[in-house]
Parts: sequence; structure tokens; C-alpha cells
Amino acid sequence: MNTAALTYLPQLLSLTSDSIYLVGGSVRDLLITDQLFKDIDLMMPSGSETVARSFADAINGSFFFLDEDRRITRVIKRTDEASLQFDFTNFEGPDLAADLGRRDFTMNAMALDLREFVRTGSLDSIVDLFNGRGDIQSRLIRITKPEVLEEDPLRSLRAVRFATTLGFAIEEGTAGHIRSRAALINRSSPERIRDEFFQILSQRGASAYLALLDSLGLLPQLLPELEVLRGFAPGRYHVYDVRTHSLKATEQVDSVMDDLPKIAPDYADRVLEHLDEPLEQLVPRKAALRFACLLHDIAKPETFTEENGRIHFYHHDGIGAAKAKETCKRFRLSRDTEALVTGVIRQHMRLFNLSAPGGPSKNALYRYCRDMRDGLPESLILAQADARATFDIMPKELFTDTERPMAAVLAYYYDKFLKAEAKPLVTGRDLIARGFAPGPRFREILDEIREQQAAGTLQDRSEALDHLKKILL
Repeated sequence: MNTAALTYLPQLLSLTSDSIYLVGGSVRDLLITDQLFKDIDLMMPSGSETVARSFADAINGSFFFLDEDRRITRVIKRTDEASLQFDFTNFEGPDLAADLGRRDFTMNAMALDLREFVRTGSLDSIVDLFNGRGDIQSRLIRITKPEVLEEDPLRSLRAVRFATTLGFAIEEGTAGHIRSRAALINRSSPERIRDEFFQILSQRGASAYLALLDSLGLLPQLLPELEVLRGFAPGRYHVYDVRTHSLKATEQVDSVMDDLPKIAPDYADRVLEHLDEPLEQLVPRKAALRFACLLHDIAKPETFTEENGRIHFYHHDGIGAAKAKETCKRFRLSRDTEALVTGVIRQHMRLFNLSAPGGPSKNALYRYCRDMRDGLPESLILAQADARATFDIMPKELFTDTERPMAAVLAYYYDKFLKAEAKPLVTGRDLIARGFAPGPRFREILDEIREQQAAGTLQDRSEALDHLKKILL
């Protein structure tokens, strides 16, 4: 049990004689994990705003409105252990039963008398009008009534997100109601859709839940870009259409991540830590990678050509990146996320071009790392996943070996490129001090020197400045 949160509940109860209930996710999580997490949902018949203000003062916390129109408030208390969050709201409806009846899923439509819980520690006083406890025991996600999907269509996507994070199944009747109302999802704001969808993409095994979204009719609504790929043949070696290949490539992201200790044992931990880093709220790098994987071939239909019986998709990577940029904007993704997604798609053929016998040259390695920078690991994983999504039907003798060059690129990136970037032997100040004005050639000179630094040709600042002098002559 989370004792940090429990510490403050008696103080809360001392501020009012009115009923206070734990509700929603707080009760659900107690039943599933026997834990009261740092986000506490509280409800009162009325007057919750006044109690929340007094509570914030009593515990030296901060108070603010989450929704001023609906008088939903939040109190945050920061401790050495965690940042605790207490959300307060009044009944929506005349009584507790009416409020619970407005909630989305049976597992979220329960309430627990807070006084009784603090006094006894027992869950026997749970108010459960929709058998939410039974559905939790059966590991089922079930709507309280069909109308909740029309009142807030995002609940259809939330059902899949809960299935992803809890490992529950969506009850058959609920799945049918979601399927028949799938088109309503686009009534939801792009920001809310983004938050739910990227929580799904953040999870290991996300491909199974993409398949669930597809079976419920939600994926075509979320990513209509994939629908034009349905039935489109990608060329030789492929038995799947481009849409199926894109989904299978996304599935292969997990297998590539699992194999990193074998492919590049010295760098696997650093890559996996990198993928866990957040780009924005609820969007870690690994979620953006899976999103890019879904979209990496979206330009194939419009770049299709056939010459002498051979199929080509010239520039589908660059054109696809431009199309993906528009998709990112529709999802209201941040500039950092958009840059990663589009960069990875634009360069997703790069690893294949480095797979010639003899391995990539130092110049090619530097330029790849320079063009991708911190998106380099994602670019490599997408390329490897792309290859694996076709490997089962490609003759081994024709299969481009991408694991060896992937290991070589990672070694160069971490051991050479990042060190040269962190401690460049020559900077822009050196060029300016020698009367060189910023411009396109300015960047080219710095790149040339850093390329030679990363290659080991220039070992120290003195050598780099001598080389700069020769360039400027």
C-alpha cells in the first residue's frame, strides 16, 4: 500500500463531516494491485472545492482548477518520495448512483467510502452497481451502457489503451458497440486522441493492440493514410501488401530491441535507455519509432514505377517523410517528435545502402550520423524491422545483411561521432575570429573538420586549426 498517500487522508477527513469517496481509477487500482497510487480520485456530494482549498493549506500543497466550469480541482503535495496528486469533484447528478452511472467502464464505476477505508483498511464498503469488481476478476473491460461511447467517443480508444496497460480483454458486447461507433472517434480533439494512441504505442507488444484497433474499426479512422496501402503490392520478395507489411514491421520493432544485446552487445543498454526517453508528455522515443514504422512506406503507391518488369519506388522515403509531417501535425505532435518521425522515415533506406561488402566507409558513417544525430538509433531499428518484416519469404542468399552494418554504425556513433560532437576541436567562434561570416560554407567547413576528427585524422586542436588554415587559404 502507498503509505505516502495514506498519510494525508486522515487530515483530509478532519476538514469536513461530509461524505468523501475514493472513485474511479483509485478504486480500480486498489482492487487490481492492492496499491493506492500517487494519483488519488476523490468525490463529494457537494462543496469539494472548499475542502480541496483547505486541504492544500493544511498539507502545504498547491491548489488549482483542472476544469473551472465543472469545478474539478487538484491538490499537489510534493514529498521526498513522490509527487502526490489529489483530484476533487462533486457528484455529477443528484446522488452517488447517478454519478457512477455516467462513467465509462464498469471497472471505473465504483466508489469506496473514504472514512470507512481509512478506519478499517477494508474494501468491503465498495459501492459497485455494475459488477466492476467481477469484471476486474474476469479481466474484462465492459462499458456501463452503450450511450457512454456517444457521450465521449474517446472512450472507444481508452478501452484499447486500458487493454494494453492492464492486459485485460474487451468484453464481446462492448467490442461490438465500439465497432458500430468507430467513426465517432474523430469527434474527439486531436490532443486527446494523441495521448491515448501514444500510450498504446509506448507499450511492448503494441502491435497486438494495433491489430485490436484494426479489428474494432478504429485504426482506419486514426490513420486513414494506411488504407491506401491496403492491397497494394510492394514488389518482389513480398507476399504482404504494403499495409500489412507496415504493421508487421511495427511488430518487429520489439524483436529488434530484444536482439540488441546480440547485434551490438556494447551499446544495447544505451540504445534501450535512449528509447525510453520522453520527447513530450506521454510520447517516449520508442512510441515515436513505432509511429514512424507504421508510416514509413505511405508514399509507395504514388512513387510506383515499373521498368523492364522491375518495380521501383524512387524517392518514396523523402516523399513519405513529407506526408508523415502532415500526419504529425494532425496528431498535434511536438516539433521534436515530428522531427524524429520524419527524419527516421526519410533515412529508412540508409542502412541498406551501407550494407555493401567490405562495410561502410568512415565518410558514409559520419554523414549518416550527422544527418540523423540523436535519431540515429531509431533509424537503425526501423531499417532492421523493415527488413525482418519481409525476411520470412526472402531467399537468404538475396537477403541484405543489415545486422553487421547496424553494429558498425552504432559503434561509430557512440565511440566517435558523439565524442566529436561533445568536444569539437574547432567551433564557429574559431571561424568568426578568422573573419569568416556564418553561411552555408561555414557549416560545411565545421562538418568537414568534425568528420575528420571523428575519423581520427585530426587528433588535437592544433592539428584542427592547421587544417582550418589550409581550408581558408
